Amino acid sequence: MEAVLRWILVREGDSFKTFLRWLYLVSFALYGYFLIDGLPYYLTALQERPYHPQYEDLHPGGFRGQGFGVIGAAMMCFMLLYTLRKRSRRMRNWGKLKHWLDIHIYFGIMGPLFIILHASFKVHGLVAVGFWSMIAVALSGVVGRFLYRQIPRTDDGRQLQLRQLMAADERYSRQLQETLVLTPVELAWLDDFIEREARKNGGLMAWLWEAALEGVRRPLQLRRLRRLFKRELYLTEPHLHRVVHLAWRQIHLRRRMQRLDKIIRWFNYWHIFHKPFAIVLYVIMVIHIGVAIWLGYTWIF
Repeated sequence: MEAVLRWILVREGDSFKTFLRWLYLVSFALYGYFLIDGLPYYLTALQERPYHPQYEDLHPGGFRGQGFGVIGAAMMCFMLLYTLRKRSRRMRNWGKLKHWLDIHIYFGIMGPLFIILHASFKVHGLVAVGFWSMIAVALSGVVGRFLYRQIPRTDDGRQLQLRQLMAADERYSRQLQETLVLTPVELAWLDDFIEREARKNGGLMAWLWEAALEGVRRPLQLRRLRRLFKRELYLTEPHLHRVVHLAWRQIHLRRRMQRLDKIIRWFNYWHIFHKPFAIVLYVIMVIHIGVAIWLGYTWIF
């Protein structure tokens, strides 16, 4: 429990991240309850389900089954608010774009999960096309979020230009020089080391793989830099801690600068893949809801 609280209560002042983590925790806990409670029904063979005690409640037209569908469809519609916020000039000052993206991703995760409960893990016909389009949208969204994070941006979501990245790199170099009292030879060694580290990741795929594991690898990388700088530059605290983190940031900034064009190209290819599935998903969702209402499956709450 203590580890969970440490994960939720991020650094002071970042209230949105705290809110988002509580939102995920509560949502997954609630979803887990619904899943476990309905598991006997979901594991029952399709032809035997009408005789199951939970059928009236959990089948797609049942009280909870329809509720799951309404919640899931609403979340899928709420996802479109991010596109509206990104493109509308009137909404430009309505919060940070990266926060809207985080909420967009939340709905993109939870919406399909509730749709799965609504469908009782069984789909067929036209609905199956929409269902698998939804799964494709959700899974490709994970890839899209990862690629998006590899492109340096401002808090408002605007992509940083190469000259801005170069200015940030120079700023890191100045901060390292101001933090340390080193000889020109030692400063040259440090800059050469940072450049070699930035270039040694191999190809783009190798770098993407390392970026995906960044959260796991970062503590190990920082520990390695700490040992190296302590041995080669004879650094001690508090300078050692600051230099290690500045060098690590500069290494990763230079890696992104070297691969920026390829990442942007991949992100554009991702859009080409992601959008058609999203269009199919929403078209079939509208058809599905329209047919359900036409057949008499109206609001039962």
